[in-house]
Amino acid sequence: MLSCTADHLFWMSRYTERAEKAMPSRLSPQHSVRAQRVRCSLPGEEIC
Repeated sequence: MLSCTADHLFWMSRYTERAEKAMPSRLSPQHSVRAQRVRCSLPGEEIC
């Protein structure tokens, strides 16, 4: 159950990251700050 949830969160973050790169000007600044905070809390993310 936990691994399934982790897998879903991983793919959700990947799709969010792709959307941010595709249309960065349409996302609110608050969304970008939250997304960066989440990305930095993930294991394996060295650059924050």
